[in-house]
Amino acid sequence: MIKPGIDTFEQWNEEHALKHDLDKFYCHPNRLFRYIENKRISILIEKADIKCEHNVLEVGCGAGHILERIKTGILTGIDISAVQIDRAKKRIGEKAVLIKAKGEELPFSDNTFDRVICTEVFEHVLEPELLLKEINRVLKNDGIFSLSVPNENLIILTKKILLNLGLKKVLEPKESKWDLASKNNLDEWHLHKYSINLIKKQVKNYFKINSVNRIPFFFLPYRYVLKLTKLQ
Repeated sequence: MIKPGIDTFEQWNEEHALKHDLDKFYCHPNRLFRYIENKRISILIEKADIKCEHNVLEVGCGAGHILERIKTGILTGIDISAVQIDRAKKRIGEKAVLIKAKGEELPFSDNTFDRVICTEVFEHVLEPELLLKEINRVLKNDGIFSLSVPNENLIILTKKILLNLGLKKVLEPKESKWDLASKNNLDEWHLHKYSINLIKKQVKNYFKINSVNRIPFFFLPYRYVLKLTKLQ
């Protein structure tokens, strides 16, 4: 597999999109795994506080699993992957406008969207701060940006403990037919090792943090969901 760079990133990402079916991620046989991801999505949408009249953008919409669960609003999704856009179209049909585009070069005018959602994307992109700058540009001044990132240290530690205890089947039951769960995140699709401190540092020049939810529990944060508003 090629290494990701400015000229090769799109191809690299497409190879991973083909390799990893996100349905296996969201429909994982392990109940705790599913609980964590379902809670992340629920809190992410709840914090966005979407009304029927809101223009809503999901950046990095993947196969449409988040857009599928949003019950209201005028929905748009973008993803750099043609594979993912095709999967999203099959999943949600005409529920949302789906566009193949880079998050760092959003094809929208300034102050277009009332709400922006971006979940488990920042760890996959080359330059997260360019993504933040673009999201800030297209979000209205009174808009809400609902964001989630993984807590890489805790995820990697948990994987190591389970593997050392001979419990690989917890991460990868045979019926899942998915070999990503037990791997180090940074060996596969992740380019950055996210933590709450890193995302706070990155957003501070663009957004105010209104709230942080630790998913699934305060004392066991495998994911962080942040509600952000533009700096005025």
